[in-house]
Amino acid sequence: MDKLLQVSRVAFTIGNFEVYWYGVIICAAILTAIGVATYFCKVKKYDTEMPLNIAFVIVPTGIVFARLFSVIFESGLSLGDFFNFRTGGMSIIGAVIGGAIGLTIYVLIKKPKEPLLFFDTLVVVLILAQAIGRWGNFFNGEVYGQVVDPNSPWCFFPLVVEVNGMFYQALFFYECVLNLVGFFALALVYLICKKKGVPTAIYLIYYGVVRTILETFRQEEYILRLGSVAISQLFSIVMIVAGIALLVYLIVKSKKMKVSNEQKK
Repeated sequence: MDKLLQVSRVAFTIGNFEVYWYGVIICAAILTAIGVATYFCKVKKYDTEMPLNIAFVIVPTGIVFARLFSVIFESGLSLGDFFNFRTGGMSIIGAVIGGAIGLTIYVLIKKPKEPLLFFDTLVVVLILAQAIGRWGNFFNGEVYGQVVDPNSPWCFFPLVVEVNGMFYQALFFYECVLNLVGFFALALVYLICKKKGVPTAIYLIYYGVVRTILETFRQEEYILRLGSVAISQLFSIVMIVAGIALLVYLIVKSKKMKVSNEQKK
């Protein structure tokens, strides 16, 4: 169908080695996130080396957990496939969890005065990286939703993708757009809000809601499950609960500090 764009998953070759667009886009997403975070730190007069230092920690842990989630929960894969990255299988939820674990370890070691600042700086650009990275799914011909009528007036790229002659909702594009909306909202909060932890709470709630909703439209073969439980959707709900809990904690803490300051006057 001429309304739909189809491309090769191979970006270029080096000798006989094929370099996939997926890897190129993920690398571009990471570098963009580091650059934007560095700029934000400069604007806020934070340590501009912080984003790069964080990246050195969370990129490896994020990759490990992204792959680990896939080989554990994806049908047809096992732990023995862990190092066979070129067959595909990287979970974004796994990457988020791995990055959070890596950053938590980093913060516990460094013991900064404002640990939530590190998480705020991460999430504001993480969602941007996720928006960019989703285009890797397009080149791989994956992460799509329900079958659609090819004669529908809205059956055109990027709203719809064609895979093996079938037409599907382009979930990767929907999430990309929603993530970009989330990025601009979080960037605004990050730049103007003085309360540390608020951007992190908003990210957890917002992205959790986005993934919880979009997971319901996924093709069955792309849903990671543990028995009958959709793992990504479960962790998305956990993210929402954690975000709400953090927001409540910050509000209660702020009120207590306000009362304490008034009593000292």
